[in-house]
Amino acid sequence: MRGKCKTMTRQSRAFFTVIAMCAAISLPTAAYAFDWYGGASFGKNRYQVTGGDFFINQTFSGSVDGNDNAWKAFIGMQLFEKYVSAEFGYIDLGTTSAKGTVSGAPVTATSKTKAYTASLVGLIPMGGRFDMLVRLGMAAPKAHVATTNAGVGSSQNSSDIKIFGGLGAQFDITKKTSVRIEYERFNQGSVGPTYANVLSAGFTYLFYTE
Repeated sequence: MRGKCKTMTRQSRAFFTVIAMCAAISLPTAAYAFDWYGGASFGKNRYQVTGGDFFINQTFSGSVDGNDNAWKAFIGMQLFEKYVSAEFGYIDLGTTSAKGTVSGAPVTATSKTKAYTASLVGLIPMGGRFDMLVRLGMAAPKAHVATTNAGVGSSQNSSDIKIFGGLGAQFDITKKTSVRIEYERFNQGSVGPTYANVLSAGFTYLFYTE
């Protein structure tokens, strides 16, 4: 228990370090620029999951559905023109489920995950209005796993701090409005699926311009 607490403390420090770094970088630019933007994305999540992720050290036989919808909302600040930004968001990774048997007994399982994120986003000009997008940051996934085994239910919750990243592309429609396509990979944490792989499309809107 003491070791687990120390691990969670280190993870929490890492998460808040990323937030502090983003805020620290933002301060010098805030004096002369107000390049805040917001946006949202919608897409599909494909969990990397097996029955063994729900029923550890047990022989599971059955089906696992690791596909679901995902969405996120975010707010960011452009730090160096539009090419480097600090971004903070909330993402709903959806639900995964399993149904089958363990040692002949009927079992079911579901896992739901949501996360807060803090990341740095870089745009690489590709010519015209197109940019490549690179993301690296920290996520705080919160998972809820519920299982039944022979009619007996149980549940687990986890709160972890994990590194995540993404690649994508952005197209500027106007000076204030852009659209994005992005692939992101999340480490789920200590319970449930191992990873979440999200492919999404969305938009951003720049609130102010110089």
